[in-house]
Amino acid sequence: MSLRTLKPTLKTIGPATRPAPTMSDQRMAGRKLQTRRLRMWTKSPYCAGCGRLTDYPQGFELDHIVRLDQGGPDTEVNSQILCVHVDDQGNKAGCHAEKTKAEGQAPNHHRQGRP
Repeated sequence: MSLRTLKPTLKTIGPATRPAPTMSDQRMAGRKLQTRRLRMWTKSPYCAGCGRLTDYPQGFELDHIVRLDQGGPDTEVNSQILCVHVDDQGNKAGCHAEKTKAEGQAPNHHRQGRP
């Protein structure tokens, strides 16, 4: 009995095929993000959570009101300034840390900032 060679029936994936974008691919970064941070802080340097005046650039985080993983867009309309500072133990504290902690406990929950 002789063996015969089978020909491949599957097409190989070419270099033009790209994987689906991830959340980090959709998120703004670099100079564009820094420009957005400055523009939003210049319009209103106050924390959307507590109203505290924030310092630029270290005193706040630019936060998504509706998380990206819940379908929120990475836009200025869906962004807010939330205060952040370092507590006595060296941990991040402030409204951004509180919101992040709350989102970790309730994955489908998001909190709207002040209008």
